[in-house]
Amino acid sequence: MSTYPINAPSHSADAAVLIVGGGPTGLIAANELLRLRVSCRMIDRLPVPHQTSKACTIHARSMEMMEHIGIAARYIETGVRCNGFTFNFENADANAMLDFSVLPGKYPFITIYNQNETERVLRQHLEATYSFQPEWGTQLLACTQDENGIRADLRLKDGTKQTINPRWVIGADGVRSRVRECLGIAYEGEDYEENILQMMDVGIQDFDAGDDWIHYFIGQDKFVFVTKLPGTNYRVIISDLGGANKENLEETREAFQGYLSSFDDQATLDEPRWATKWRVWKRMTTAYSKGNVFLAGDAAHCHSPSGGSGMNVGMQDAFNLGWKIAMVERGEQKPDLLDTYHTERTPVAQQLLEGTLAMYEIIMGHGKGLTDRIELTQAPGWHDAATYAVSGMSYNYRDQLSGFNDDRLAGPSAGDRIPDAELAPRVRLFDLVRNTRPTLLLAPATEEEVVEAEKLRDLVRRQWPLVKSVLVRPQGSEISIEGDVHVDSYGQLKSEWGDNASGWAALLRPDNYIHARAGLDRSDLVIQAIDAMLVPCA
Repeated sequence: MSTYPINAPSHSADAAVLIVGGGPTGLIAANELLRLRVSCRMIDRLPVPHQTSKACTIHARSMEMMEHIGIAARYIETGVRCNGFTFNFENADANAMLDFSVLPGKYPFITIYNQNETERVLRQHLEATYSFQPEWGTQLLACTQDENGIRADLRLKDGTKQTINPRWVIGADGVRSRVRECLGIAYEGEDYEENILQMMDVGIQDFDAGDDWIHYFIGQDKFVFVTKLPGTNYRVIISDLGGANKENLEETREAFQGYLSSFDDQATLDEPRWATKWRVWKRMTTAYSKGNVFLAGDAAHCHSPSGGSGMNVGMQDAFNLGWKIAMVERGEQKPDLLDTYHTERTPVAQQLLEGTLAMYEIIMGHGKGLTDRIELTQAPGWHDAATYAVSGMSYNYRDQLSGFNDDRLAGPSAGDRIPDAELAPRVRLFDLVRNTRPTLLLAPATEEEVVEAEKLRDLVRRQWPLVKSVLVRPQGSEISIEGDVHVDSYGQLKSEWGDNASGWAALLRPDNYIHARAGLDRSDLVIQAIDAMLVPCA
């Protein structure tokens, strides 16, 4: 079990975990590891953090993650709140939208936040809470592992070389990942050869489409993306079909203005603050890990930016992985649970690739008729399916955890995100399960079942004292709320978790997913799940 202090210096050569990459994915990994009291060290080959914005969308599931970390309010206070996406087809009356207000939870919207500022908030939280800082200008030269453990060779900022032996390595170092290269893991897929995306942050005058939506303006051979950024800038992205514009389109106000004017003849661009271009990749690694070395974010998968989900899924990779490494490192969790990182996140990445491809066909299916692309947005169920997928709210681990689920129950299953519920004034379920350890949620439906729930709670406390218990008695119970006992005062737990005549229990993970759920009369499923996850008390 690790005995490293929570504020171990970031340059410590004997840190338990080496994180390669100082972007959003690596920063989430560091936050989770340090929150769980495991030392880590973060390196990045860049001399300083990114100073420009790249990704700018933070989706609902990521906002729930930020709340769990304790920093969601900072994004809400200074970000731009968008209702969703509009799809405006050239010379067509049948336009479409994705309205995120249909989503459950506290964040039924998109938060627009510059990636460099997203990273800054995460770094500030690391420094203020854990006295932790990334090491810039530090490069991974080689990474090998054998029966004696991991060897990582580094070149430090001053040019000197250093060899360290971390017990774990997380490669969060992007599409050209050095960690992935050292592991010899394939990165399979293709490029969208026909398209070059070009991006500009710029002020816009007389843009009447509105700042509370993200706008796609779509022609048969081109598209323009516009969204308001925090401050005075807008993000403008353009793409077209081949020709001289493919590689040689100058990143100038005049070129972008021509594209925007083809859809909005009133809007006028200011001088750009920043511009760039890139080719879109669609690739995925064949394995998320080898031994004690793991890949996350763009090092494991990349795809079309349609929908703006990439940064979000990368951060959620790290959120899935961090607690698993930490609990194994601390001797609390069985090591084979780390195998679930690959089995859980690979399908999510595959769903992401498929979902962004579907969005891509609508937005950037250059050369294809607009009628066919409009029809895709009118298909039954398209709106909700696309909205839940883009936001990350539909990603789940049901297939992997089906053995710990009682199919008789209404409501969420094992593998689903944890639905929030307000239990009493200023008492929310999310607050009660914001832990560094698993939580046993007990929800008896009648007063008679309370005794049964208490017996299960006491059994788990004896055998697995690491597990926190939260018992929520049914609406109308006349008790004083104290300790781990609460009342479903408004009936929200019942409405969010399903109207079941009998009581139930659920094992909740530190990454806000349900690991097991069963009726109180099938509590053996929950016990099996706990036993498979945790090392029992000696």
